[in-house]
Amino acid sequence: MYEIGPLTYRLGYVKVWKEEYGQRDEALMHDRAIVGVYTGTPEQRTESDQLFRAWVDAHELPSVLAHWANVLR
Repeated sequence: MYEIGPLTYRLGYVKVWKEEYGQRDEALMHDRAIVGVYTGTPEQRTESDQLFRAWVDAHELPSVLAHWANVLR
């Protein structure tokens, strides 16, 4: 699994990951990834903390991350 994050904010955090093994580092910006958004902190995560989880195309990733950054500030 290739993962970036968690990107932490005042009201929660965002994680982005690819579940396929053997991916190139640059593949995250050329393929689809999973974005998960959670309340709380990464250290005390439970499944009920999940706000959003979806496959996101690479070209949509910056706008999705920007949206959740604004929501969680």
